[in-house]
Amino acid sequence: MAMTYCILGPLLLFTESKLYGSDAMRQALPITLLAIFFFAYNLASLAIFRKLLYSGSKSITIFYLTSKLMRLLLCMVIFIGYGILVRSSLLLFAVNLVVFYIVSILTNSIYCIREENIIKKKK
Repeated sequence: MAMTYCILGPLLLFTESKLYGSDAMRQALPITLLAIFFFAYNLASLAIFRKLLYSGSKSITIFYLTSKLMRLLLCMVIFIGYGILVRSSLLLFAVNLVVFYIVSILTNSIYCIREENIIKKKK
């Protein structure tokens, strides 16, 4: 998971710099902060998921859906905050945010499915 975010940040910055030129370089700090945020959120979310899964809790589905909803709401708050505070390069930031959001959802879902399959095979 960490490798995904380490590769995604520079890849986004490189792609945007080819498409938008020097405007994209202003996105280096926001891309780094987004990577840190999504990594930390995924790490915390997966730790809680794993604890619930191995304890046999029945609230795994509720947690999983709540986690996805919280991630979406936090993304909206981050975007609004960026728009209010920075007010420039909103399109580039929105693209970065959406890409990190999608990658975060995918990595989280893949991990959860794998963990659930491991538990099912053990039973």
